[in-house]
Amino acid sequence: MSNAREYKLIDGDFSPEESQKILMSLINNKIDFHNLFAFSNHIRFNNDMNVSKKRIEELTVTRDEIISLIRASKEQGKNFRIKSNISIELI
Repeated sequence: MSNAREYKLIDGDFSPEESQKILMSLINNKIDFHNLFAFSNHIRFNNDMNVSKKRIEELTVTRDEIISLIRASKEQGKNFRIKSNISIELI
């Protein structure tokens, strides 16, 4: 029996404004998590912050690309279909 589980987080059609709120909320929360996690671990345990810094850089690039995509969709009068699942597995 597999320990993996799949959960649907987002599944629908959204306006550019709705898409921006949904996607920016997710990405900004992940960036905030990594900032706080890295800082906390650095202060408490003097841990290296490079893993979180790298992830923050990746998320920032993703955020910038999504912002450009949303801007283009507004200019073209197009909506988004967003689907997002999360897979959780006990290891």
